[in-house]
Amino acid sequence: MRFIIKTLVFLIMLNTVVQANKEKAGPSPLPEISIGKPDAPVLIIDYSSMTCHHCAHFYQDVLPEIQKKYIDPGYVRIIFRDFPGDQVSIKAHQVAWCKGEIKYLDFVKLLYSTQDKWLSASDPIAALKSIVTQNGISAEQFESALKNQDLLDKIIQVRLEGQRKYKIDATPTLIVNAKIFKRSLSLQEIDDILKPILEAKKE
Repeated sequence: MRFIIKTLVFLIMLNTVVQANKEKAGPSPLPEISIGKPDAPVLIIDYSSMTCHHCAHFYQDVLPEIQKKYIDPGYVRIIFRDFPGDQVSIKAHQVAWCKGEIKYLDFVKLLYSTQDKWLSASDPIAALKSIVTQNGISAEQFESALKNQDLLDKIIQVRLEGQRKYKIDATPTLIVNAKIFKRSLSLQEIDDILKPILEAKKE
């Protein structure tokens, strides 16, 4: 019941932002964060939420293998996009952007690797603050990120665009060369998806 209430409150907040943005010009977009060659034959778009356990598993266990097997050799480029699913996750996404696009992925990895610690705490935001202030973010930068309305608007816009364009309603959602997978994929499943695509590109 608490989860349902939190989700409803979050959706109401999103609707408020949507209505506000109809009355003014929307915020400029967030920088596109990606790894891999720009001309790689396969493009993967990853929509994830910081409080999603399946997303944490993907970042910690599957992504490093994808990088070694497909990204580093030049076969795959992956774009990372925020898709917060609740009010705690949206604050975590704001913190990930605290030091800009250069450090974004470093903090995303940190937050996913420590997700069990801060998410299970009685006060997740306080626990999150404790972790990041030991890893290069000052208390002032942390508080500033959470108060940054422009950043909040941009993150929500990324989520809304994902909903509009790809009908995303779950995380993680992976889009592989325009084909949508609304679930967590294992490395074997990634192999099975990419193998025919890469073989076709050789012909």
